[in-house]
Amino acid sequence: MAEKLVTTWYLEYQGPLATLPEWPEGVMLMEAEQASPELSQFLFCAVGTPWHWFSRLSWTYQDWQHYFATEQVRTWVLYQRGTPVGFVELRKGNDLSVELKFFGLMPSATGQGLGPLLATAAVALAQQWHAGKVWVHTCSEDHPAALATYQRAGFNLTDTVTELEEVPADYAAAALCKPYVDSRLHLLAQR
Repeated sequence: MAEKLVTTWYLEYQGPLATLPEWPEGVMLMEAEQASPELSQFLFCAVGTPWHWFSRLSWTYQDWQHYFATEQVRTWVLYQRGTPVGFVELRKGNDLSVELKFFGLMPSATGQGLGPLLATAAVALAQQWHAGKVWVHTCSEDHPAALATYQRAGFNLTDTVTELEEVPADYAAAALCKPYVDSRLHLLAQR
């Protein structure tokens, strides 16, 4: 691991009641109603590796299963002509707030205006799940447009924290998710 100075911005939704957007032809957002470590690990890596998301690269298959066992997590997949191109993951907190935990598009889907639509959909889905506080955090290591996208969607900045974070020293090796792959293979071998 290596240390890197990272700024994290915390935002809370302050806009009006959101409604689900009209999607362009060939684009649809669908909830993944069955928890799937395979799908969620794929989405996390496919969307996050261009921005060096690292928080779940060391998760094992069992870590993913445990995460979903709380039933406080919901995931939606954005499809374009039948191909996954992005996702939204919401997590309900103990205080009944809903965090927009992960959100993003794969590189092939950026620059098409889908990001703001997906942000609006995420807020609407969070409000439908629980009408209380909806919040998100992003950081200086995320997509350069992430903070502005959230602010345009109606999120207001509530806190900023800059601190040293432990990040993988060799991101390419970490992005191969060896703990996940090894634990999944071990689990499958036991069956």
